[in-house]
Amino acid sequence: MVPRLSAAELSSSPRTSRAVFVELIHTFLYSRACISAAVRNMPMLASGGDKSLPGESGEKRVGGRSAVSKLERLMNLIAMLLEARRPVTLEQIRNSIPGYQQESAASFKRMFERDKSELREMGIPIRVEPLDAFGEETGYRIPKEDYYLPEVDFTPEEKVALLLVHRFASGGLIPLSREASSALLKLSPDLGGANPLGGARPVPVRFDHPAEALEKLGAFWEASVRRKTVRFAYRSLGSSKPRERLVDPYGMYFDRGAWYVVGHCHLRGEMRIFRVSRVESDVVLEHPENPGPDFERPPDFRLSDHSRVLPWEFEEGAPQEAEVRLSPRIAWWVERDLGDIYPFRYLEDGSGVIRVTVRNEEAFCNWVLSFAEDAEVLSPPGLREAVRRRLRGILRGLEGGRDVRS
Repeated sequence: MVPRLSAAELSSSPRTSRAVFVELIHTFLYSRACISAAVRNMPMLASGGDKSLPGESGEKRVGGRSAVSKLERLMNLIAMLLEARRPVTLEQIRNSIPGYQQESAASFKRMFERDKSELREMGIPIRVEPLDAFGEETGYRIPKEDYYLPEVDFTPEEKVALLLVHRFASGGLIPLSREASSALLKLSPDLGGANPLGGARPVPVRFDHPAEALEKLGAFWEASVRRKTVRFAYRSLGSSKPRERLVDPYGMYFDRGAWYVVGHCHLRGEMRIFRVSRVESDVVLEHPENPGPDFERPPDFRLSDHSRVLPWEFEEGAPQEAEVRLSPRIAWWVERDLGDIYPFRYLEDGSGVIRVTVRNEEAFCNWVLSFAEDAEVLSPPGLREAVRRRLRGILRGLEGGRDVRS
């Protein structure tokens, strides 16, 4: 069985970084030796001797007393609460786990609350349950059905997809290749066959490095997973200088070579989408002192509803409703591609009219002009005139031997 530690949290949170994860794996077998003693409220194994963890320097002593590492204390607590058949009281926890007995009652409670919060942030479900019918006394336990992940079972299509990803990652050809290769190799036994991922040959393809700094991507990813409000400087398209933003990040997606963050913008008071490559400062938490979440996602939020941002919708301009007439030659194609997003109607001659929301005038003109004579802006007059200016500029450039925009 595998502990319920989400990949997103392990990769993003400083407290659950790869180093901590490796230590947790190293100590997992050791913790099993502590389970029986924990359940029977007997003294548990302490650090030192041949039972010390890899990298530990043996038993530590503070003021003549044995000091237990934080990692060992957390693993002992997990073992005790996981194997307990009924909720365990605070007194039982204090008497059973080394590290807690060395503190006063008040210090022990503060330490236990910190440990409990940290384990819950890792995804470990510590439950508080009543010990009697009246609920006057409570205890703690970890339900096994919530702690362990289900068995991994891939469909044939998913196995093919993983094999293809591994072929790209095995040669170090894509961003995060090392991490992807490590994760896929751990899944190899679940794919069936004799080590199907072991003999994959690298694909002779190279990918450009991402335009976004990995530190910013990691900060946004951590904030979206932990539901933390972030502050950063953002430069919109066409702006000469960045502007500070306060955002509740709901999710992230990758589209056409760029990463985007979807969330509630406190400056605008509404949902906005930010391109990570246009963030010109560090991404910092607004409330780092608060270990819990800063916001809740709307119950009807779906990332897929926001992940298809068309070029003329993106950025910060005031929205305009534009109508574009399309010739019969391309009307069917545009209706097929955009009819599920924008209102579209056919005319008697087979042409069509689509109504789109425009925030980015330049991108809208590019889209209309890409259809040449098969597209005409009907309204509003301002956007119609913008397209005409672009056409006149193109003509002047052709006459002068240069393609110049007006």
